[in-house]
Amino acid sequence: MELIQLGENSWYIPGRVNVGYYEESGKGYLIDTGLDDDYGRKLLRTIECRKTPLAAIINTHSNADHIGGNSFIQQRTGCKIWAARFEALIIESPKIEPMFLWGAFPFSEIRNKFMEAKPSKADVIPNEGAVMDTRLTAIPLPGHFLDMIGVLTPDNVFFVADSLFDPAVIDKYHFMVMLDIASAHSTFDLIEKSGASWFVPCHAEPVKDVKFLVEANRNAVSKLSEEVLAACATARSREEILVELASKHGIEMDASHFLLNQSSVAAHLTWLSEKGFIEHFMEGYRLLWRKC
Repeated sequence: MELIQLGENSWYIPGRVNVGYYEESGKGYLIDTGLDDDYGRKLLRTIECRKTPLAAIINTHSNADHIGGNSFIQQRTGCKIWAARFEALIIESPKIEPMFLWGAFPFSEIRNKFMEAKPSKADVIPNEGAVMDTRLTAIPLPGHFLDMIGVLTPDNVFFVADSLFDPAVIDKYHFMVMLDIASAHSTFDLIEKSGASWFVPCHAEPVKDVKFLVEANRNAVSKLSEEVLAACATARSREEILVELASKHGIEMDASHFLLNQSSVAAHLTWLSEKGFIEHFMEGYRLLWRKC
């Protein structure tokens, strides 16, 4: 791992999950912490060259690959952890994520480190405006998860979390994890118009000009909406739609990926339903969807 400077007081640490780092008034701040204890340990080793005490971790959202290093880092440094309200709830009780994806208490296979991080103590911050007593700004980035935020530094570096993905990632997985399609489109527009000097997604290279990346993600979400709509030409359940699209694109899934992708399909069904393109009905004890 290495610290790469993007602004006077802003850095990022590239990896499977890009992590942000910011300094102010002799204090350091991490933005997300990666997947697990090992990632957290490496982050601490990477930032120790700055010789600046770590004051807090700001979690953009509570997916396990963004909070997995929290517990180790908090225990090692005593730092605070800050997150928006719903995200803080899952950070403290990570079993909630596999539970709400499954719809009941989760079975053992989905209680893995990719779905359920170790718990850590989190303080709630507003999802918009000043981040506690720092000069950092929280910006709501809804769509991907419950209450995801981005973090804008005073030197105009915008850490945009999982609002944007690398096109190669989109091609590989096809189903971008989304809970709210309408909000995702609003977030794309917000990022495109924000005027930041640097944009740092967690799963794509930082860019100065974000238009191409926004357009690639906007098109991918719209394409999946169109595919879900086309699948509803014949009445199908949510699971049947997922199976059809996964088969079409050759997407292999374990139980965890199946549940995540099923949530994405559900988000598109909600959006299409609200737009009046599809409707649901009950038949043979099944909840089905069809074009209007």
